[in-house]
Amino acid sequence: MDKQKVALVLSMGGARGIAHIGVIEELLAHGYEITSIAGTSMGAIVGAMYATGKLEECKQWICGWDRKKMFYFADVKLNREGMVKGNRFMQELRQIVPDVSIESLPLPYTALATDIINECEVVFESGNLFDAIRASISIPMVFHPFKKDGRTLVDGGLLNPLPLRHIRRTEGDIVIAVDVNAAGEARPIPHLSPYQLLTASSRMMMQEITRNELRNFPPDILISIPASRFEMMEFYRAKDIMEGGREAARKVLENR
Repeated sequence: MDKQKVALVLSMGGARGIAHIGVIEELLAHGYEITSIAGTSMGAIVGAMYATGKLEECKQWICGWDRKKMFYFADVKLNREGMVKGNRFMQELRQIVPDVSIESLPLPYTALATDIINECEVVFESGNLFDAIRASISIPMVFHPFKKDGRTLVDGGLLNPLPLRHIRRTEGDIVIAVDVNAAGEARPIPHLSPYQLLTASSRMMMQEITRNELRNFPPDILISIPASRFEMMEFYRAKDIMEGGREAARKVLENR
């Protein structure tokens, strides 16, 4: 029996996006065949890991991160463009994921960035894979923007946290979307710190944009993980986050 083909769409989400690894593993365990991938920010990174055949190696790498490693990756340089240069992270990623063109990948791959000057989406479907990743993960005021072809590019999730409209389809596939920023049960917080206020505000905006994308481009299957389950910077909880992705995918797939 032929496997069901899947066009997989992966959301942004910082550390929460590590859950995409668990989702992919569960999809493969259920006999699905991933035939195209589109992702924003962390979704673009995990999508590239899978598309280059390096998901297992990257999984082991990520599971070795702790708070000390995160401080090393921070590579902090305070200036008007952002706090984190991103060079150390990209250098280590290059040691695992091959530096190739998107066109050479074995399946259609799409990464989304935002042109902050012209206020529009920028879709990477060709060209250098690492340029696409670096542009897509450039969270404003955290990572330095990525400059290419006269454009100043930042995180794709700014305009589209779940790029359903950009997935490339293959004959006989279904669309599966993974949203790691879903709304969940509200948890009362007695006193909001400035950081909590900022993250809560950005989460609300992401969720509203995502709801519009889902209405306009509904997937065949939606796998949702509440944003409240993990924080955006909890990369040191990689194993727990991956397991959260596996659990969410398993629950949806087994109820089909």
